[in-house]
Amino acid sequence: MNFIINIIGVPLGFIMKLIYNWVGNYGIAIILFTLFTKILLFPVSYKQQKNAARQQLLAPKLKKLQEKYRNEPEKMQLEQSKLYQEENINPYSSCLTSFIPLILLWGVLAVVYKPMTYIMDYKKPVIEEAKAIVLMIDDDREAAEKLINKNSMREELILMGKLLQDGKAEEFQAIVKSGEVTVWDKDGNESVQKLAAIDESFVPAVTQFAETFKIGNTNLSETPNWKPMQNSTVFLFLIPILSGILQLCMTIYMQHMQKKRNPDMPNMGPMNAMLYFMPLFSVWIGFTVPAGVGFYWMCSSAFSFVQSFLLYSWFNEERVQKIGEIEREKAKKANRRPSMMQRLMEQQEEMLRQQQGGESPATLGGGPSNRVRYSDDDGTERKPSRSEIEEYNTSVIREARKRMAEKYGEEEVQEEPVKLTKKKKK
Repeated sequence: MNFIINIIGVPLGFIMKLIYNWVGNYGIAIILFTLFTKILLFPVSYKQQKNAARQQLLAPKLKKLQEKYRNEPEKMQLEQSKLYQEENINPYSSCLTSFIPLILLWGVLAVVYKPMTYIMDYKKPVIEEAKAIVLMIDDDREAAEKLINKNSMREELILMGKLLQDGKAEEFQAIVKSGEVTVWDKDGNESVQKLAAIDESFVPAVTQFAETFKIGNTNLSETPNWKPMQNSTVFLFLIPILSGILQLCMTIYMQHMQKKRNPDMPNMGPMNAMLYFMPLFSVWIGFTVPAGVGFYWMCSSAFSFVQSFLLYSWFNEERVQKIGEIEREKAKKANRRPSMMQRLMEQQEEMLRQQQGGESPATLGGGPSNRVRYSDDDGTERKPSRSEIEEYNTSVIREARKRMAEKYGEEEVQEEPVKLTKKKKK
């Protein structure tokens, strides 16, 4: 997990560092970083909202298809696919984009957890030597070492916090000047090592950064506590609460707009619980990670709410109808190669047509295959053998593929013969 988070954190850390160096305050940098990502991803959000608005207007037609082909699921699927194709709508376009906020969250997690790496540009050898010095000057070395090892992701925040304790910065700097640090192995044996990576600029740089690692007087390296009185500031406690409230408002607003544009939309019952997952997740994440991550998530929720309001206002019914007309014309004029999904659906439709015409693939134990008569040498009718059924199934599927290949001017794909498996007896 740490590896994945760090990979995402590298590009986001570079962007965050540029913004931080410009404004000189980590809290303000988070706000601007969040705004930057929203602007960068706005075309994706715009397309997703347009697609969703068009699907809502398409709901009555889809409902008619469901009622018409209630007992023919394959036919219903084919007709729905045709409708989406005619309307130039991709029903799965929002699947990937829904994960983007969480991907960004993991990246921000890395940037907040490791400011020495991503903002101050310190390499691993420097941080390792800083860790050794902190353990040497700590009043309870063993407890400090256990704390760091147990919270490896928070290592840099822990080091920064201990370095800023009263009098520790001076001790730290004295050891750096001496050029040597005492270290202990797993058995408690001590030895002296030369300091080769860290220099005297480390302490002033970390101290200066710590002064800007705030929003107002709230330290963004601290983790909020669910007990209000145990937080250093009121805002530290409010960050997770406000984040959850903003997510809840956005969820309720989106539900209201969807119901308004599609009054026939059924009540989702148990699915409503899933809609409230993000508000609860926002509160939980806010109380389990440093305030910098929670503050980013809160800002992201606020910008997302504003963006949703603007997009819902823009994509009113009249504008969506006009967009639909344009997209339908595009679909008609498009003389492009069909997608793999469209070809598979057409092939399925061809096989369904053969089935309705008495040419369906055969199955064991009777069925449409019995329309093809098999007889012995004396003319006595018999059931087809297993090999005959497999051969017949293969020929029907091959014929359907051949027609698709001829239609699109491609070479026919040779598939392996259909093999049947017997059902296990219960």
